[in-house]
Amino acid sequence: MWKILIVDDNYESRELVAEILRDTAACDVAADGKDAIDKYNASLQDKPYDLILLDIEMPEINGLELLRKIRQSEEAADIPLGEGVSIIMVTAHKKPFLDAFYQGCNDYIIKPIDAGKLIDKIKKKLGDPT
Repeated sequence: MWKILIVDDNYESRELVAEILRDTAACDVAADGKDAIDKYNASLQDKPYDLILLDIEMPEINGLELLRKIRQSEEAADIPLGEGVSIIMVTAHKKPFLDAFYQGCNDYIIKPIDAGKLIDKIKKKLGDPT
C-alpha cells in the first residue's frame, strides 16, 4: 500500500482524492502548506511518503513554494535530484504547471480529477501498490 500526502485547501477535493485512493494508499491530508510541511517532516522520522499530491493554488504557502521547500530540504539532506519524494501537482490551471516542472515536480493532473488518470499517473511513478 502506498503512503500518500494529499495537500489541498479545498475539503471536497481532499476527500475526493482520498476516496479514490482508499483501496491502494494510506492517505494523510493537509489543508495548507504549513500543515503539509509539518506532516512531511514528521514522515521522515518514521516512514516517508511515497508521493505527494500538491494543489498549486493555496493561501499563505502556495503549492509552488511548498514544492520548492521540499526539494530544498531534500538537497540539504543530500538526496539526489530525482530520488526524493514523487510530487504530482494538482491544479485547475494549465499555466502554473510549467513553473512546477522547473521547481522539481514529477507530473501534474488537471482538475476536475479523473480517477483513472490519477491512478495511472501514480502507478507510473510508484508501480503497483503492495
